[in-house]
Amino acid sequence: MVKNELIIALALVVAVGCSSGIDYKLVRMDGHRSGVVCLTAENMDTGLGSFTDTSYVMPSGAAFELDSPAAHVASALMEVQPKMRALKEVIGHSARMMMNDRDNPDLPLGNLIADILKAFGTKHFGVPMDFAITNFGGIRVPMPEGAVTLEDINSMFPFKNYMCYCKMKGTDLQELFHQLAGTKAFQATSGATVRVKKHELESVLVGGEPIDPERIYNVTTIDFLLDGGDGLRIGALSQDVVLTHVLVKDVILDYVESMEAEGKIIDSASDGRVIMED
Repeated sequence: MVKNELIIALALVVAVGCSSGIDYKLVRMDGHRSGVVCLTAENMDTGLGSFTDTSYVMPSGAAFELDSPAAHVASALMEVQPKMRALKEVIGHSARMMMNDRDNPDLPLGNLIADILKAFGTKHFGVPMDFAITNFGGIRVPMPEGAVTLEDINSMFPFKNYMCYCKMKGTDLQELFHQLAGTKAFQATSGATVRVKKHELESVLVGGEPIDPERIYNVTTIDFLLDGGDGLRIGALSQDVVLTHVLVKDVILDYVESMEAEGKIIDSASDGRVIMED
């Protein structure tokens, strides 16, 4: 609610300013004036500044009277921080920032997420997964460099997308790749090497081999893609579908925490698994 109220307040300020003929200019939102920075587990007590008996003091040292707008906003933000503390807990570490881009299906972040889901499917369903696919739209923010918090993972995966297991005949799996080639965003995949040219499928290997039309393939995906999500209907192409109550967010969270427990740094790379040419 605090975030929404602040957005509304800012909108009102802009509206009043515009109606009164006030000119505005863009400034960097990097804390260079106030000293206020994004809050982490390490700076929650100091990142927003502090209050004395007579004023609100920004981290930069600038002071404002207690009845000033700056003091009221700071007070509202500070009030909710104890509830946010658990979300600021560091649960892992990433080697670098990994971005998400619908127009590039071979980026480290998408590859990492799809690989994690494929490994989860093999372990959870007890059969080797041949292929995994999830949607780029479900990955909402980048993986940060350095400390990874619970808030980061919640922000990356805010939707209730559940894991599922599909059995797909080779001919239907081939059709899925044709559908993916014809869309703007190929989506994040694991287990296949694909080449697309001008939105037409040129070649595909699954597990390093051409698709066998008669074979049944094990596919891990999410329920959002089963019936219309991002234009795909994987459920209609499947011989059988097994649903779970396991959220994608929880799968990724378990991976991050297990990597931290083993003292490992999260990392990934582009590896040529999907090549798209105009």
